[in-house]
Amino acid sequence: MNRRSWARSSGPVVGRGRRARTSKVVSAFLLALIGAVVTHAHAQQSPPAVVAGPVTGGDRGQPFGGWAAGARPNGWVEEEWFVSGVASSYRRLGAWGTDGRWDVAPHETEPYAVRILVRRPAEASRFNGVVVVEWLNVTARLEGAADYAQMEEELLREGYAWVGVGAQAVGIHAEGTGLKAWDPARYEPLQHPGDRFSYDIYSQAARTLRSGDAGGPLGDLAPRHLIAAGRSQSAFRLVTYLNAFHPRERLFDGYFVHSRGATAAGLRSEALAADEPDPIPAGARIRTDVDVPVFDLQTEGDMVTLGSHRTRQPASDMYRRWEIAGAAHTEIPTWVVEVPPELPRGPGCAEAVNAAPHHAFVKAGLRALVDWVVSGRVPPQSPEIQLHDPAATDPIARDVHGNALGGVRIPQLVAPTATLDGRQNSVAAGGPGEQNFCFLFGNTRAFDDAKLRELHPTHEAFVNRFVASVDALERDGYLLAPEAEEAKRAAAQSGIGR
Repeated sequence: MNRRSWARSSGPVVGRGRRARTSKVVSAFLLALIGAVVTHAHAQQSPPAVVAGPVTGGDRGQPFGGWAAGARPNGWVEEEWFVSGVASSYRRLGAWGTDGRWDVAPHETEPYAVRILVRRPAEASRFNGVVVVEWLNVTARLEGAADYAQMEEELLREGYAWVGVGAQAVGIHAEGTGLKAWDPARYEPLQHPGDRFSYDIYSQAARTLRSGDAGGPLGDLAPRHLIAAGRSQSAFRLVTYLNAFHPRERLFDGYFVHSRGATAAGLRSEALAADEPDPIPAGARIRTDVDVPVFDLQTEGDMVTLGSHRTRQPASDMYRRWEIAGAAHTEIPTWVVEVPPELPRGPGCAEAVNAAPHHAFVKAGLRALVDWVVSGRVPPQSPEIQLHDPAATDPIARDVHGNALGGVRIPQLVAPTATLDGRQNSVAAGGPGEQNFCFLFGNTRAFDDAKLRELHPTHEAFVNRFVASVDALERDGYLLAPEAEEAKRAAAQSGIGR
């Protein structure tokens, strides 16, 4: 899969023989952690987190999920830091309904030690003042930068700092895939007491970043705004964090909620499991009294596979939602679908996977949210994707080509050369128990030559229709100029209508 797909590569093995340097980091880190635990015994609130780094050494000599050798952009720094302290779990106060007005109180405390991965401009003059703090995704039982993979070009060209926070236990401890399995020497100090502590761990990491201490993870950068971001399972967690913890902490200036499902994450449970015997109600919305901008980006595929249409709510002073028709939860994007070449099938899927440029709308969404936070310019609320039956396996209303109606109209639906949908794909290959996410990848079914000739009798007709769609999306803020130009070039260079 390409770099915008479900999880980034962990990178190549660089070398061994670095345990001595790692052991020094381990010793200093454990001493700091012990000090934090002792401090907590005399305090009513969690003490500040202890930060150690930049981390070096280990068997592989590089951070998991880091930039591959030679791939670091010029003028950028990538560093890994360990964050430790004492985290609280929380219990509910009162009944939790779908309105998201959820109250909590501290419950248990446990020591923890996690890692954060930092990518930032090397020079303060290139920093735009905004730090995107991504809740790393662990659905694949490893720490994946699912939002970074789609935001990367926008983050780099606009000078953001990005920090991935390993807030969940499985990313560290999963057998065979977790950090400790990937590099036991480098990640020896890490420990996670369970996902019921993940919300406080995320808060403590954010508090550390907001402090802007010189020599810390952000170097000499002075952060002005922190944006919380999370995709898929991390978005489930972010909804719970936003509803239950933001009113207590107020650490973030905006939230990017991306590809959530019908439910929010549990308060006591691990990963995607529901709190039992009292699960969070399905269809939970973002609380309407939130005091910072919340941007909610959902695809057609999120509605089909995750039921996110059940979470729709009206636009408000602090809430906007975009629904991207034709896009899947996960994809391998191309601007113009044409065959040959053969369409990709992703991780061994039975059918060609969705080709919609999901990433382009994520970039525009990030720009819209940050502009809202910094300048107060409120982005549009998109039209809703049309539904024929909200309770159906596929609730989406479709046109004669099988493409979704309503929503943000990507150019591939306005000047179609294929059916693009977010419906479940299936697995073509794989052994028993082997993890596979084909059901999230959607489908692409290219039109035959006869239909293409009928829809696009000339190349000029196709390009004009496609370009008009792109121009409209850029004008309305749904596409940024670099992606719009990339799309128009692809249409001009295609063979459609020739």
